[in-house]
Amino acid sequence: MKQENKKKEQTRSSWKRIGKLLFLAAVFLTAFLALKDSWGSIWNELKTTSFKVVTGVFFLSILYNCCDGCALTKLLRTCDENTPWSVGIGCSFYYSFFRVVTFGSGTAPAGMYYVSRRGIPASRSLGIFTINYTIQRISICLYFLFSFLSNYGAMNQYFGEYKTYMATGVVLAVLAAAALITACVCAPLHRLIFQLAEKVIRKEKQKEDLSKWQKKAIIVRTEARSLLKNKKLLLDLFILNFLKLSAWYLIPVTIFHLLNSSELSLYMATAAMMTALSGVIPAPGGVGAAEFLFVLLFTPLIGKSQSASAMLIYRFATYILPFILGAIVAATTHSKKNPA
Repeated sequence: MKQENKKKEQTRSSWKRIGKLLFLAAVFLTAFLALKDSWGSIWNELKTTSFKVVTGVFFLSILYNCCDGCALTKLLRTCDENTPWSVGIGCSFYYSFFRVVTFGSGTAPAGMYYVSRRGIPASRSLGIFTINYTIQRISICLYFLFSFLSNYGAMNQYFGEYKTYMATGVVLAVLAAAALITACVCAPLHRLIFQLAEKVIRKEKQKEDLSKWQKKAIIVRTEARSLLKNKKLLLDLFILNFLKLSAWYLIPVTIFHLLNSSELSLYMATAAMMTALSGVIPAPGGVGAAEFLFVLLFTPLIGKSQSASAMLIYRFATYILPFILGAIVAATTHSKKNPA
């Protein structure tokens, strides 16, 4: 009997491994199809770019994910104070990988799955990732507003015609952040949703599921409110977000060889405007929007030819490199047993 059970367990284990391999194969195939059209031109551009610039954008791209991971670790430590920095940083690269293969739609679920392997339930991690995303969107708006006002003369000269779009982008981002926070912490909204659901559902099994979701909603609400009351944590999160955004916005500056230039702040402000606007342009995961805006906004500053070439390096640093590093994290994660 014991031998028979052991064989069944081995069979289940074998099927699990096969399932993981098939999952990873499907994911990598999706990624290949998504990137195959742009990889050739990006590789050609990388070969003609100086080693110094390539090293610089490598460093800044990795620094972005490290700062993002540190912010996430601070949030995760509200659930488990022993969470190591490597978990948050690994999670940042992990969902960067799934951001590409799911065209932006699977970022939060991927992150929630990653941290669930350390025993953090979805009902708690949902609040964490919502707050993390909200802080990021607010930081993008604040960074853009500060950098725009700091360079108002030059920004108005080059981009005055885009003022309406800028204002719209900021307003939509703030409304989205407010909506997310409201969805997490507003008890009357939760009650209304569940009351409407109770009127619609009839099956007993569905009622049981609804009851479970009501309990999860209470946990999410409690978690989100607790995080929003922690002023020191919020300050740390904003600082880390400003650091990671600075790394992101220094990438175009590095590509254009302007690190020691008096125009450094203008170019960073332009990058901040590009990020703020790309977040409100309807595109899956922002794919295509950032590249379009990069060429559009940097052309008046550096010329169309140079901005188009630089866009390929920018795409590599902000899209493909995090994907490659995230793929390594994903492959490692799915080859290990659950540590929790």
